[in-house]
Amino acid sequence: MPIGRYIAWVGASLLAFLYIADWCSPQSLTEAAGEPVERPAIRIASLERPPELVVMDTSLPTIVPPPTLAEPVTPSEPPPVRTLAAAPPPPPAVEIERKTKKVVKRQAPKVAAIQPPLPLAPAVAPASPAAPPAPEIKLSFADIMSGQLVKNLLNLH
Repeated sequence: MPIGRYIAWVGASLLAFLYIADWCSPQSLTEAAGEPVERPAIRIASLERPPELVVMDTSLPTIVPPPTLAEPVTPSEPPPVRTLAAAPPPPPAVEIERKTKKVVKRQAPKVAAIQPPLPLAPAVAPASPAAPPAPEIKLSFADIMSGQLVKNLLNLH
């Protein structure tokens, strides 16, 4: 419970500091510091005229039409029946050949045959007197940033 006592002690001390700061600070004035400022009224003028106002008089009573008795509807004659002979014949049936999808059999990836390990070779071959020395490659930060690094390393001129 030491954490609870710590939080209570810090909270109480902060509240005491707030009361002390309020007691030491000067009181604010309740009356205005100077004369009230007279601000001009802002008026906005426009060349366009607003639409006319719609006035609805709600003091008049609502006019309700008198209820009318509905006459029962008696079918005097049945509606005309269409015969099948008068109907147009259905369109002729046309057979459509559907393409069958070719089933593709998935093949397993081909694995290379087991090869014998390569003989160990030195990382740098000794320079022979007949071969010309390799040109010195100078790299700068500007070359690296401009993409010249690959061109210089691979001699793509």
